[in-house]
Amino acid sequence: MGPAHAFVLIAAALAAAPAPPPVRLQVVTVAVPERDLLRVTLHAAAGSGVRAGLTGQRLHLGDVAVPLATPVDVTEGAGEIRVDFDVKLREAPQAVLGLDPNRMPVLWEGLDAAGRPALAVRGTVDLGDPGEVELPLAGLYRAYAHLADLKVTPSLTVVSVRALISLYNPFGFDVVAKGLEYRVTVGTQSILAGRQPGFRLRAGRNSDVLIEQDVPLADAMGGAAAFARGAPAQLEGTLTIRTPAGDRPIPLLLRAGM
Repeated sequence: MGPAHAFVLIAAALAAAPAPPPVRLQVVTVAVPERDLLRVTLHAAAGSGVRAGLTGQRLHLGDVAVPLATPVDVTEGAGEIRVDFDVKLREAPQAVLGLDPNRMPVLWEGLDAAGRPALAVRGTVDLGDPGEVELPLAGLYRAYAHLADLKVTPSLTVVSVRALISLYNPFGFDVVAKGLEYRVTVGTQSILAGRQPGFRLRAGRNSDVLIEQDVPLADAMGGAAAFARGAPAQLEGTLTIRTPAGDRPIPLLLRAGM
């Protein structure tokens, strides 16, 4: 066998080598250093060792490929494998909106110089379970949704409520909101409840939703008095958005001053 034939056989054997079995994803931590950027860390069970020479990476959430914005950063120690990467939300495909946040399959693969998977981390997470996904909720609300202004003005017969909600769409595509159901409370007192019709959240922009409503004084007098005393006010509700997989409700809990 000549050198050329030996090289072909070696190359074929390498190409046919099976991908290593994935290591189990344990916890995901997410930080929001900028509102257009997520910094993600995958914590996985220690496997057979981190392979040297990883030159590329790819991430799939379900069947959706998500572009990654940073070089490969994998470390091993303290009984775990840690994978760090950034996601630029403006580069995420619209299909991510259709993923089930309560059962989201995650597959990260580190690639060798030939583009083959040399290390994989796999698992299914529930974004609402803090034992599986650590999210900075206060930071998320500051970045993407907050109660920009709230005024409660009583008169002889009614209480006038004005609330301005600021919503930021970090994606590179518009998001259609089918509607917003809400309830405004001050302390333990409810002031009003209602629904806003649908609207569009423009890509990479803030969108303001204005709520203006007069409530009979007898229905809101307790809340107005609590507001005048400085009791904390909040708006809770559900923002329903249109996704490729159907309508998706997003819970909101916005406090004045957050």
